Amino acid sequence: MPVVKINIPSQVPLPDLWDQVKPLFPMAEPRPLQGEALSVIKWAMDNDKEGFDNIVIQAPTGIGKSPIAITIQAMHSDAYLITPSLGLTDQYRSDYGTRLVEVRGRGNFECWARDGTATGAPCYQGKRRCKHTEEADPCPYYAQKFRARGHRLALSNPSYLFRVVQGDDMFERRSLLIVDEAHKLESFFMDMLEVSITLDDWMLAFGGNIHMPHHYHTADWVPEIDAMHVACARGLDALDPEDPVYDDEREAWDRLLRKVSMLRTLLQDPTNVVSEIKADVATFKPVRVGPWVPNYLARCGKQRLFMSATILDIDTFLDSLGLADQRTLYVNITESPFPKENTKIHYAPCGPMSWGKRKHTIPKQVKAIARIMKHFSEERGVILPHSHAIRKEIVQGLEAAGFGDRILTHGSSKAERQPILDRFMTDFSKPYVLISTYVNEGFDFHGRLAEWLVLVKIPYLYTPDPQIATRMETDEHRWRAKYEGTPECPYEPSTQYSGKLCGSWTCSKPCQSWFNTQTALKLVQMAGRIVRTSEDVGAVFILDRGWDRFLKSNGHLLPSWFKDSLSPPPSWLRRSLP
Repeated sequence: MPVVKINIPSQVPLPDLWDQVKPLFPMAEPRPLQGEALSVIKWAMDNDKEGFDNIVIQAPTGIGKSPIAITIQAMHSDAYLITPSLGLTDQYRSDYGTRLVEVRGRGNFECWARDGTATGAPCYQGKRRCKHTEEADPCPYYAQKFRARGHRLALSNPSYLFRVVQGDDMFERRSLLIVDEAHKLESFFMDMLEVSITLDDWMLAFGGNIHMPHHYHTADWVPEIDAMHVACARGLDALDPEDPVYDDEREAWDRLLRKVSMLRTLLQDPTNVVSEIKADVATFKPVRVGPWVPNYLARCGKQRLFMSATILDIDTFLDSLGLADQRTLYVNITESPFPKENTKIHYAPCGPMSWGKRKHTIPKQVKAIARIMKHFSEERGVILPHSHAIRKEIVQGLEAAGFGDRILTHGSSKAERQPILDRFMTDFSKPYVLISTYVNEGFDFHGRLAEWLVLVKIPYLYTPDPQIATRMETDEHRWRAKYEGTPECPYEPSTQYSGKLCGSWTCSKPCQSWFNTQTALKLVQMAGRIVRTSEDVGAVFILDRGWDRFLKSNGHLLPSWFKDSLSPPPSWLRRSLP
């Protein structure tokens, strides 16, 4: 079904309904382009007889997406609002605390019936009745649920909302579901639908007499997972639900039953699931989440509003979520509210960063980064190395060049990472440089927190990953089934360089739109970490020679503000480039 696409600013006159929208707007005056976007959406909602299933808004950082969301919510009777990050949740709570009620998961509240959090409460999953689940005397967890049930706007996170709405009468479908940072939705569902069965799970269900299998084909797991589901149901039925002696055992059976139920749903189509066993843990991952996402979304909201600064390609976004056949209004705000001169994205190639050539390129990158650090001797910076292996080489090179006193870096563990991040965000005693694989997205280095940033490598997805490899193969097969033999698909057999994929070097590979969109999304998110307000000024340096090829093939995916910021390397850096 075609998507209605509207760019703002537009070359053609658009309806102006600001007088009707203004009473619903939560601020005194709109920022530039907010009024235009809301007028278009209001007009479309009023004049589309069938009604849009989805409204998708792409808007650069600084446009002010949250006031737009609150205004659209005011056009509906009730709504859920979900945000995947704690920082954005805090922002909504701070800015609109009088307009919404937040509802959070059990782990955030103490249980009144036993020690520990409400996650292990006897009332969970209907284990036993508890008077504190009643509205007359609710515990803190249920008190917030009762408040949210009666409130026009309920704020939550996707992990809690999508799981709770499924079977909780307290949270029925509302007229609108608002999803902020919607570009994260597919990866969220990928994680939520992933299931791991451990050897302990297997022994709980079947005892020690039946060994855990090691199947090569995902479909071979189906009968055994069905048998595990039956075993879980029998295990629960054998326990007295009112006897607290069995609480821990019942909790173990409950946990396993939920995992197995999810896995049975996945295995309804084994061709859309990859499985692998490592160290007696069988992991099952969906290749595409599209078959399940529409049902989750529809249970939450009759109409959906998706917002992000990085939708990039609306058709790929909708297809990935299984929404391609739904009626969708796409409003794309193409201009950044920040001055163009405040962001400079410099392409400063040091060499290719492919696996076989990076060992020769990284020393050249170290030389360029050393020059950047010398030029910005009083400014703080961030280096995004893509992997820990690359990070270690860059850190060693910079330390050898005499910059060790400015470097803050960390490994993969949270215990090691968090103190370093905290120090970078609070310690201004030196112009520190953070070298981290963790801050590619979701971190706000505004003002003097960081004034320059280096992208070491184009962030392609890891193609040896079975989930990603299978997705790319199925994407290609879908495209070939529709277009092979036409100019849109000059297919050539695979080569030693293309793996199982098409070996053509002349095709722009539209069948890989998902893969390329994911790469572009990561790039834009990485580059956007340092210019967060209209007062911020920042320089971004791309050192991977692969950028030129990616830009030529996929420049159409990049936002206008990003392409407007591209510029050659400054003169002071050129002499340090190979």
